[in-house]
Amino acid sequence: MSATTQITLRTAVVMPFVMIFIITIGVIVTVQKNSYEEMVRDVSDKQLTALTDNVNLVLHSFLNDPFQASLNLSHSIGFNHLYTPNDTSNIEQYLRTSFKNLYHNLPQLDVIGFGGESAEYVGFRKEPNNDYTLMVQDNRTQGKLVIYRGQTISQDIRSVFEQYDPRVRPWYAPVAKSLTPMWSSIYANADERQEITLSALTPVFYADAFQGVVVTDIKIDTFNTFLKNQQEQTNAVIYIVDDKSRIVAQSTGGKIVSWGTPQSEKGDRLLATESANPVIKANADYFSSHDFHLQNEPQRYQLDIEGERYFNHFTPYIDEYGLQWYIGVAISDTHLLGKLPESQRNSWIIGIIASFLGIGLGLVAFNHIVAPITSTVSAAKRLAKGDWDSHMPKPGNIYETTMLVYAFNEMANNLKVSFRALRSQLLYDSLTKLYSREGLIDTCDKLPILNGSLMLVGINKFRDINDSIGHYQGDQLLVAISQRLKSVFSGDYYLARIGGDEFAIYMPAEQSDETSLETANRVLKAFAAPFVIEQESVVVSASVGIVENGPDENMTLWLRNGSIALSNAKQDVTNISHYRPEMADISRNRTLMQAKIKDALEHNEFVPFYQPLVDLKTGEVVGAEALARWLSPSAGLVSPMDFIPIAEESGLIGAIGEQILLQACNDTVKGMKEGKWNSAFHMHVNLSVNQLSQPDFISTLQRVLQQSTLNANNLTLEITESRIVDNDRVTIQNMQAIRDLGVHIAIDDFGTGYSSLAYLHKLPFNCLKIDRTFVNNLNPEDLDTSIVAAIVNMTKGMKVSLIAEGIETDEQAKMLAKLNCPLGQGFLYSRPVPFEEWPTNLVSMK
Repeated sequence: MSATTQITLRTAVVMPFVMIFIITIGVIVTVQKNSYEEMVRDVSDKQLTALTDNVNLVLHSFLNDPFQASLNLSHSIGFNHLYTPNDTSNIEQYLRTSFKNLYHNLPQLDVIGFGGESAEYVGFRKEPNNDYTLMVQDNRTQGKLVIYRGQTISQDIRSVFEQYDPRVRPWYAPVAKSLTPMWSSIYANADERQEITLSALTPVFYADAFQGVVVTDIKIDTFNTFLKNQQEQTNAVIYIVDDKSRIVAQSTGGKIVSWGTPQSEKGDRLLATESANPVIKANADYFSSHDFHLQNEPQRYQLDIEGERYFNHFTPYIDEYGLQWYIGVAISDTHLLGKLPESQRNSWIIGIIASFLGIGLGLVAFNHIVAPITSTVSAAKRLAKGDWDSHMPKPGNIYETTMLVYAFNEMANNLKVSFRALRSQLLYDSLTKLYSREGLIDTCDKLPILNGSLMLVGINKFRDINDSIGHYQGDQLLVAISQRLKSVFSGDYYLARIGGDEFAIYMPAEQSDETSLETANRVLKAFAAPFVIEQESVVVSASVGIVENGPDENMTLWLRNGSIALSNAKQDVTNISHYRPEMADISRNRTLMQAKIKDALEHNEFVPFYQPLVDLKTGEVVGAEALARWLSPSAGLVSPMDFIPIAEESGLIGAIGEQILLQACNDTVKGMKEGKWNSAFHMHVNLSVNQLSQPDFISTLQRVLQQSTLNANNLTLEITESRIVDNDRVTIQNMQAIRDLGVHIAIDDFGTGYSSLAYLHKLPFNCLKIDRTFVNNLNPEDLDTSIVAAIVNMTKGMKVSLIAEGIETDEQAKMLAKLNCPLGQGFLYSRPVPFEEWPTNLVSMK
């Protein structure tokens, strides 16, 4: 190998690179100038859309959580008949307990209260020091509204208000008139604070009689703070207006209710056109000229405000309880891109200069002959000491030394690859490239001290997802989940996949319970959007177990405790659980419960209770639904909530379902022979997806029909819509085989799942059961536009039966009959009862 040849090769490599570099720079500069505006539009759209989506998501949680609290409180007050005229002591105790134990962590929730039909009032107001202030008006306060400094009635009184009548307040009167849950208008409180408030209002009923109103107050300032933080982070102006262009919240600070301005009376809501912020005012003027507030589609537009271009999004926000708001987001050209164009041009100039200098220096450096043997020896010593990241020697201009360096580099690289591959297989997960369980333990145990927090994230029912979409797509889903988890965390953290569907995140920094809970909620929100795997959307939910202040220098014990917390989180309604030492006992109790369920199966302690299905036109009982109950000789009637989740988790739900199915079929035959039920009676039995996905289920069903001698046409199997797995071959085959046997199939809780109409047409079924939530929301004023009406109209041509669940009042039954819904069930007719206690007076209930 001659020097001339090497110099020629060097030149041949450098020159094309230089030419390509120069051409590339020229093309980029030219294209950049032409595509600048397109880039600006795209960047602004993406940023404002993302910001709007974030505000929408937080706003939904901000409003929905207090409203759900109001619904739960009103139901409990009415159900337990806590209201006594002129005496609110029972409700006072219940509200105090609920506020402290259930709703304390809702920062936006300021007041929980109840106003009665006899002008009583009782409520609790959250104080800055995390204490609560009691507010009472009843016989105990001689009909005056008294605000105490503590949580109980005492001599320590803060304020007294004469002639306070809650029935005329804006949070009471509208509900007393409509008798439906709704939002109040934004108003100022009547207490000494006079804070700006939005209230979630829910009527309280007992035996169909209106008792009063439960109100949960939301501090608008709480959401203003969130919007202000968003503006500080993004430099975008964010505001919310209602359908009358009145300001609801804004990131720029300032008031939303006038207190005696020249333009309005004290307490009036400010219009967006009256805003002190020029951006909001300019947008409001633009709304009024284009009628944006009358449109329900997001709008995008640009405005020149005070000599600067602003990109604007205006997006509707509508909820089911009457809110019709609009979210406005605006960001200036300067804040969006800053000095990007100028900086970009300068960077190209600097880059070109630096590149030419580098090329020149490289050509000079190539003319020097290095000492390849010396560098090879040095590299060998470093490798012998375990320094695998040391630089390898470079070949020189001499043929023999060049071959030596090539051989050494090849050997060293092979050793590096082998060593790193072995270490990677041990410490890293081959699928997600995250730490493995061993890798996390090895890495964290080397830290000086373990005093941070550990989170275990488990994918709920991943086995069902994996079975439905296939193992390959299941692996791709795990990869997507790992990427989304990475986006949640920042700073110093360690992320690992420690099991098939479990991830662990260790954060070395010590965190408070509130901080770790906030982080866990961010993890759960990361799963709110579906995952798209090969053009297929997959909805995934997760649970989070949290461990703090675990055993020092032992990540293995941290992970064990985290596993216990994760198991508890999967049973918790919030899907989040902090590890506590007593959880180990709970875990053992869960194992004990599994053993009891197995014993109960052996002794046939699971029995069906029956709830009638009624023809809404004639009142005739046409069938019944069999509901699983556990009659324990030692514990009595065990609640389904206590054993069904454990049975599903342990896989025992299939055996329970088979026992219930057999007994229900036997009882149906017995009821027909005794004349209790006619020959056309339909028995509905719930079928778990666990049973339906078993390949041998059809043979089991045939055996049950044969043993009970029940005609297949008298049996309907109910399958919950939200648990039907899309494209599960075994599930679809079994559903078709059930139909082929003559057994009917009902889709339970219809409308609460994720099945599309196109997919629904692929399923073989005979009946749809409308979920009780839609029945509860029926209103005579908008009956024809209700979801129930939509379902009835949608199924007219499908030749399927409809059953409305959860009918509790005569008014609901009449509205359903008016909508031509044929069948219904609910407490209005009967609670679930044993076969022996089936009422004999259910012949006609019209």
